[in-house]
Amino acid sequence: MDVGTQLEVVERLARADASAAWCAMIGVESGYFASYIDESAARELYPDLDMITAGFQGPVGALEVCDGGYRLSGRWPFGSGINHADVIVGGARVLQGGQPRMAPSGRPEFRVAMLPAQSWQVLDTWDPVGLAGSGSHDYVINDAFVPESYTFIPGQRRRPEPLYAWYGMSVACGVGVALGVAAEAFVNAREALDHKTSRATMRAATEEPAALAGLARAASMIGASRSFVFGTLGELSATIAAGQELSFDQRARWAGCVVHAGTMCRDAVQLLVDTVGAGALQRSSPLQRHLNDLNMIAQHGLSQKRVWEWSGGLYFRRPPPVPVY
Repeated sequence: MDVGTQLEVVERLARADASAAWCAMIGVESGYFASYIDESAARELYPDLDMITAGFQGPVGALEVCDGGYRLSGRWPFGSGINHADVIVGGARVLQGGQPRMAPSGRPEFRVAMLPAQSWQVLDTWDPVGLAGSGSHDYVINDAFVPESYTFIPGQRRRPEPLYAWYGMSVACGVGVALGVAAEAFVNAREALDHKTSRATMRAATEEPAALAGLARAASMIGASRSFVFGTLGELSATIAAGQELSFDQRARWAGCVVHAGTMCRDAVQLLVDTVGAGALQRSSPLQRHLNDLNMIAQHGLSQKRVWEWSGGLYFRRPPPVPVY
C-alpha cells in the first residue's frame, strides 16, 4: 500500500474514532521497522506479516555495549497501541564502559532497539482527555539483551524500494488523523446548527450570519489543509519514485505542511465549537471529543509548534534533530 493510500485509510478511520486511527497509523509502521534491519532478523521478529509494532523512538533509554549486542534499560513514554503490540521498540543512547559512544558525526550515537512484546513491562499511565483510547502508556525494560541485528540507526536505509527510501515515510500517514477528525467535526457541527434555534434572537442558527460565516471559514481551513497535505505528499512520493533524493525545500514544505494541518484542523474545530455554542461542550456532543483529540494531536512531537522552526531551518539547509523531516 503506497503512502498516499495509507493516508486516506487513516483519515477515513479517524472520522469514526481518532484513537482507532492513531493506533492504525502506529500499526502501519511494522513494515517500515522490518525494513530497517537485515531481512533474516526481520523474519525472526516478524514471522507474521500482520504483527503490530509500538514504541517511542526518542533516545531516552540506554544501550550498553556487550558481546553480540547490547544490554537495554530504560523507561519510555507514549507507547501508543502498546497493549496490542507484538514487537516493541525503544530509542536509546549507546554506552560503552558507561560512557556515550560517539558516532562518526562526532555526536553521541543512538539506536532504536526492537524486542518481542513479552520482553517489556507496560505501565498503566495513560489517562488523558484526548486520544484516550490510544493506550499510549509508559513502558520499561531492565538490563535485557538485544542482539546487534535487532537495532538500527534512524535514517539509515537497507531496502531499495521507494516506500522505504526516506525515513519520513514511516509516519507520513499520521497527519490523516487530524484531517479525518476535523472533517467529521464539520459534519457534526453542520447537523447541530441545522437543528438549533438561537435563544437570544429566536431565529434558526442557519439564518444567523455569524454561524454561517463560522461554518464556512472552518470548511475552508479544513479543505485547504487537506489539499496542502495531499499535494505536498504527492510531490514527495513522485520524487522518491523517480529515484531522486528529496531536496531541502521539499522536506521543509512537508514539515510545515504537517504542523500546519495539525494546527489548522484544531483551530477549525475550535471555531466550530464556538459557532455551535455551549451545546458543543456537552459530554453528549461529539464536538468536545473532536476538540480534545485534536488538542492532543497538536502536542505530538512531530506536530508541535517547534516543527515550524525545523521547517524554516530546512529552507536554509539545516537538518532538524529528527530524521523524519
